[in-house]
Amino acid sequence: MHQTVARALDLIALENSRPEYPEAFRAAQAVVTEFGELDLADRLFADIPESVPFLLVVKLFDLLAWQTDDNGSAMTRTIERWLVEGTSLRKVQIALNLDVYPFLDECEMCRVLSDIAELHPQVADKCQQLIGSRQNR
Repeated sequence: MHQTVARALDLIALENSRPEYPEAFRAAQAVVTEFGELDLADRLFADIPESVPFLLVVKLFDLLAWQTDDNGSAMTRTIERWLVEGTSLRKVQIALNLDVYPFLDECEMCRVLSDIAELHPQVADKCQQLIGSRQNR
């Protein structure tokens, strides 16, 4: 794992229980500076070993959204692709736990998440929770 990514993940883990995480925020900025924004989510996914808890990766991705020029829009489109593909449970877990609703279109989100729930029953509850919370907004 790249040293800049490892540092960011370590700081996120350290500051995770705090209301604010200024060091982790700066470390996330260093990740964007080091990696650039092009295909950032895919490149980070490839760089971060599976031994790193997916919820820690989620927190990094959430912080990165504040650091990119498009406020995480490209990363969101990437995680939507991960959901459509549905082949990697780890990618699905990351995508379902970000602080954004996947897909601009609610119907598309419902369709894709329903498919994911069937394909990966271990995340079916999370899929239903996202579908229900978006319909109740």
